[in-house]
Parts: sequence; structure tokens; C-alpha cells
Amino acid sequence: MRVARGVEDGDVLVRGAQVVQPATREVFEADVLIADGRVAALGSGFRAAHVIEARGAYLAPGFIDGHVHIESSLLTPAGFARAVLPRGTTGVVAEPHEVVNVLGVGGLEWMLRAGASSGLRVWASAPSCVPASAFELGGARVGAAEVQAMLRVPGVLGLAEMMNYPGVLGGDADVWAVLEAGRASGRRLDGHASGVTGRDLMAYAAAGLHSDHEATTPEEARERLRAGLWLMVREGSAARNLDALLPVLRDRPRRTMLVSDDVSVDELLELGHLDRLLRRCVAGGLHPADAVALVTCNPAEYWGLHDVGLVAPGHYADVVLLRDLKDFEVLETFVGGVPAAPAGHTPALAGGGVTLGASWAEAVFAAPQGWPVIEVRGDQITTGVGAPGSGDARLVVADRFGREQWATCWTSGSGLRGGTLGISVLHDAHHAAFLGGTDDDIRAAGRALETMGGGVVLVADGVVKASLPLPFAGLMTDLPPAVAAAQLGEVTAAARTLGCTLPYPVTTLSFLGLTVIPALKLTPDGLVDVTNWTRLPPNSDDHVRMG
Repeated sequence: MRVARGVEDGDVLVRGAQVVQPATREVFEADVLIADGRVAALGSGFRAAHVIEARGAYLAPGFIDGHVHIESSLLTPAGFARAVLPRGTTGVVAEPHEVVNVLGVGGLEWMLRAGASSGLRVWASAPSCVPASAFELGGARVGAAEVQAMLRVPGVLGLAEMMNYPGVLGGDADVWAVLEAGRASGRRLDGHASGVTGRDLMAYAAAGLHSDHEATTPEEARERLRAGLWLMVREGSAARNLDALLPVLRDRPRRTMLVSDDVSVDELLELGHLDRLLRRCVAGGLHPADAVALVTCNPAEYWGLHDVGLVAPGHYADVVLLRDLKDFEVLETFVGGVPAAPAGHTPALAGGGVTLGASWAEAVFAAPQGWPVIEVRGDQITTGVGAPGSGDARLVVADRFGREQWATCWTSGSGLRGGTLGISVLHDAHHAAFLGGTDDDIRAAGRALETMGGGVVLVADGVVKASLPLPFAGLMTDLPPAVAAAQLGEVTAAARTLGCTLPYPVTTLSFLGLTVIPALKLTPDGLVDVTNWTRLPPNSDDHVRMG
């Protein structure tokens, strides 16, 4: 870096900026000199080949999403970069367990390659739960040996969310082998402890986990902070916890950050990314510098990223120029001192289509009469439990990896009537899921997913009304974000004409198979009572205890 003493030359000078310094909770006027892609100095009297006149605009560190599943946006990393760079996001820690559940360790390596060519800084955490629990099986299994290998990949910052908390608390040998691999690496161990409280939470923290993003109430949030866990406040398309946890953030706890976890392309374009969370934090009473810390220096500190997260000498010049600190309107985003320019290149990714099998053509979808009903919630990924017979829309989950297996249950709360919404994005094993409709429509939606190689589809009366193909592992598209959002919007609009009341029906449906989030979830093997860690097989009303 070409900085030694006194007044020095640089490549870029941002002149007359109001610098946001979350480390000291202040905003001050300064010129910012950039050399070799890093901040060289703050002050005045500098010279540079290129001068940017800030004219009192606010210069903040680039925003960092400390926990996000890029695949849940339905975009490749290049597409995701196109959507979030204009919103001030310059880096993300991707948790690629969606693509790893489909394709194994090669999925993580692809995610980092694709991230490196996206124009966005993309780091990763190594998926710890593939499959998420013993109730699931997707396209791959990842054990301790594979985790050790992933933790050695450049750009991997630690172990991803340990979702199998019953395995942690129950001493499951395979789960603990993965934990020990993470502990031996000396890296971060991300937690995921939905509904865990009291002594169980203490035991979970004592196992070596460092964070949790599953708190939904102020009491849960404070309990996690008291247990020494970093608090990730999640606000995505299916789980919205920011409003409930704002009282905790106003107390200015030391170890907190904002994350999106799962956010769909339509919401990214309509509402924004981390910038929209900052608007709400400031409107909710946080000092702007405290709010900015939640998406800059705090996630950088948590993940051990020592040269991002501040506008400070030696740090990468990943910065965002803002019109104000209320609406957080982005005037310009810089990565390495250069105006952000998404590269738009995505490396090829083989495999991961949809294979339902020959028997799908004659399949009949009947739910066991004694099963409880999944009560769907539009603003949370948790579900309720309804009495048998109280459902109004069927849910079918079908193995998409050629094992010719599926199960059916009843749901309530979606409002969907007279059509079928089908997807190949079903956390975390990523089978095919179908909500509502007749047997004919469900079969037709399955055939459409097979033809597309995965995606999202809405079928009514045997006709495809709207669709979004996802050819990358059946999870992602490389279409421009606006085009992808428009096609997804057509699916949502078609679902709404059939009565669906869910704000983001595709995202909500995508969580109805995740067996580590209470209370009821469906897999090709049957209905899972997550709260009691039991399974109801497809052809039996007998509970099967797991673990």
C-alpha cells in the first residue's frame, strides 16, 4: 500500500464525506484516501488521480450479511450480486447447505467459485447438517471427514449452523464428530437452536457453539446473549424477527448483528437487502452508527474478517456512499475502492435435476386420516399443529432424486384453492413439494418440474399457469434478477387468484419440509413432529422416535 508519512498520493479520494464510524459511535467529516484498493488515510490535504466529491453525503463501511443462503433468493451468486450491490451490500457469508444437500461437497466449491466471479465478496461456512436430521435424506450425505475437508477450503470461515440440536444435546456420535471437526479447526461454530431454552440452551452453548439466529422473542434473545452466544437477528422472507427483537437491540448489546438468512429475489428488488433493515432499526430508535455496526464491524469481528467492516486505514475500501442515515438511499457502492460492477459470470454446475420416477404417472395422494394438520404461518418458518380433519389444502413431498417415494398430509392457513403450487426448493433436503390441488394437478406439476430440471410452477386444471425454471441444481437461475422476480411474481399472482393469502408463498412452502424447525414438517418418509422428535410413517399412525 502506497502510504508512508505526511500527505501522500492515492488512487481515489472521496472528498467532503461524513464518515460513519460504528467503532466509536460517531459521524464526522473527513476526506478518505484510497490506495491499492484499501483505505489509506482519513483527514484532509490528500491528492489522488481520481476525486469523488461527496458533498456531505455519508460514507459507511460496505454492508456484510453474516448469514445468508444465496440459493434461497433463487439466484446464482452473480444474480444475487446484481440485486444487492446497488443496495450497499459488499460481502456475504454464504451458508451453501442447499446446494450441498443436492450435490455434496462439490456444491460448496462451486458456490465459492461462482462467488469469486460475481463482483461481490463471498465467503462461506461449511455445512454441518447434511442431511439436516435423521428424518431427511437429499442428494448427499456429509460427515466429519467431509466437514474437515470443507474447513480447509480457502474462503471457508467456520462451521455452519448446527441445526441438529437434539443430536448435540443427546450426544449423537455422528453429530459430535462434526462438532469436534469444527472445534479442531479453531474457527467459528454457528448455532441454530430453534425453541431451545433453559438448561438445554446452556448445554448447547457449552458444546462450543458461538451464535444463534433463531430467537423470536426478546426473552429468547436476551437468554442467548447471557449464555455468551452472538445474537443474529434474522429478517428474511419467511422468518421476520426484527420488530420483535428491536427492544433488545435498543439496549445496545455488544455481540449482535443483522442477517437475512433466506430472502427471495422479489423481496430483494421490492424492499432491499440489509439497507431496509437499517431503515427500520433507525426508525425504531437505534443511533445510526449503532445500526450500521450491526451489518459491518460486528459480523466482520464475529467471522474474523480483520480487513473489512470499517472505514479505517488498512481496511479494504468496501464502502457505500449514502444520501442520508434515515432512508439509507445508496448513491454508490465500492468494492476495493472501485465502483461495484457485478461480473455476471456463473460457472457451469452439473446435476441436481428432478427425477420422480415412472410410478409418478399413476400416483394417488391420500393423507392418513389420523395425522394432525400443519398450520402454515406466512411470517414465520415455524408451524402450528391443527386437529385431524381441520385442513384445507394437501401438501405432498416427493423424493426428487429417483427413489420414488412421497408422502401426503393436510395443511391449513395458505388459502390456496383449486390449483397446485410446485417447487424443487424444499429446505433442507430439497425434494419436490406440492401444495393444494387435485391428484391430476399435482402429477402435472411434478412433470413440469422434471421437464424444467427443477424450479417453481403453478398448475390449475392440468395447465401450467406460471413458472420459473431453476436449472442450477434445481435451486437457482442465472436470469437477471428483474426477470427472475417477474416470473416469480407471475407464480405468486397466479396463486393469489386461487385464494393463496401467503405474502411469499414460494418461500413459505420451501420451509414445510425442514425437520429441525418446530412443530410439524413433511418429508417423503412421512410427517415429522419436530417438537417431540418423532416421525409418523406414510402408512402408519405410530410414532417412531429418532435419536
